[in-house]
Amino acid sequence: MKRTVLAFALVALVLSGCGRADPGKPENGMMTGLRAIFAFKACTSKLEDRFGLKDVEGVASDDMDPQPTGRPGEWDVRFTADVTEKGSGRVTRYKGVCHVRRDKPTTLDASFVKEIRAGAGVVRRIAP
Repeated sequence: MKRTVLAFALVALVLSGCGRADPGKPENGMMTGLRAIFAFKACTSKLEDRFGLKDVEGVASDDMDPQPTGRPGEWDVRFTADVTEKGSGRVTRYKGVCHVRRDKPTTLDASFVKEIRAGAGVVRRIAP
């Protein structure tokens, strides 16, 4: 599993170095797809860091709205995500905006909405 992720990251890194000659031109479908995959992963890891989530089993989102901003490949992704934690099974809902930029790190503006399902013996308080 880790080798697969590492190989995928290496291929994406190589492909990201093979950029377009003109930054104003639209990206092809493959590059847009790769950016979407890595944007989702970056936003998920930012969510884990911000709210102190330990092991995430899954992220479900039926409300993702990417809005292009500036150059091609730069997005503000509005989302509502239900995060399931491993072990406890706790499910919590978060809402926010993930700012994806080509030449800057991904940033996150998110807030805790509510707990959907309590975890098994786990009590966590998050400041709103």
